[in-house]
Amino acid sequence: MKLTIKNKGKRIPILEILDKIPEECTINEGSNHWLLELNEGEVITFSYAIQCHHRGRYVLGPVRLKGSDFFFFHSELKDYQVHNSFDVVPSLIKLKYLPIYRQRLLPETGYIPSLIYKGRDFDFQGVRDYQEGDEVRTINWRVTAKFNRLATNEYALDQSARMFVILDHTDSTIRVLEEGVKAALATSEYLISQRNKIGFFGIGEFVHEIPAAPGKRQLLRINEFLIDVEGTYPMYEDTLNLRLTKKLLPSLPPFSQIFFISPLYNRIIVDFLHELVKRNYDIMLILPKLKIDDEGEPDISDASRIANALISLDRGFISKKVAQLGITQIHWYPQGPKYELIKMRRIK
Repeated sequence: MKLTIKNKGKRIPILEILDKIPEECTINEGSNHWLLELNEGEVITFSYAIQCHHRGRYVLGPVRLKGSDFFFFHSELKDYQVHNSFDVVPSLIKLKYLPIYRQRLLPETGYIPSLIYKGRDFDFQGVRDYQEGDEVRTINWRVTAKFNRLATNEYALDQSARMFVILDHTDSTIRVLEEGVKAALATSEYLISQRNKIGFFGIGEFVHEIPAAPGKRQLLRINEFLIDVEGTYPMYEDTLNLRLTKKLLPSLPPFSQIFFISPLYNRIIVDFLHELVKRNYDIMLILPKLKIDDEGEPDISDASRIANALISLDRGFISKKVAQLGITQIHWYPQGPKYELIKMRRIK
């Protein structure tokens, strides 16, 4: 962070400067508090680095200035409403590999059979109706003119568009929510880096949907959601069940590949996972998990030890039932509270 001060008046023998930072942040390098002498017309620039320990939206400022004479007989205090906002997201963990089953994914609706030939380094599969988010350069103008509606070329890689990342952020996930957020961000980034179109759903008090799209702009949209996500739950259990069956399920095309991120602490989420299996979706389950190490925490209470043991037993039982359904499971362990500041533009 940089702060520039210019004295447009007379010499100030003693000037105290304080640039207010959020409580969730700490000074990593330099200082946000200075005491100095400022001559007439002098310009001085300060810089310091902060570290934020939790994702969110933060504001720096205001800047507080206190000028005094040499003997502190007279002083004047003034706040300058200079604010600088920024967003903090979890540091991105780069994944090296995730299994992607492209061979089971089908073209979107509106498919018009066509001859197969090579194009854009990928196999050309045919032509389909134009959808929001398709690149302009893929529009097939000949078919568009013939059928009097926009049509776009379908390539083999584009068939992987039916991929969805679903994050469970109900109140039962509060203990592992930060790890779930990191897993959702890492999974989305990997799928997008493989040039896939992905859709995103957040399951909490409401079912939040980000329609499927490719590219970095889609990752920014997902980031915008993950910055503010909290553990929430509807007032009534039936409400969540209805929203999953009436809104989320109809939005998942057949033969979609789903990356489901949940600790499976909520029975409704477990039942919903069973429903997805019945409908023949390809599912990979990513389980955010806290590493329980009682030996490393000698002061842990007996009640906490018993609670951790019960959670582990219940988790193991559910994991075995899920494995019997043929679902691939990945345990996501915490990587530590590593957060970094990134500049993001808001995507509407």
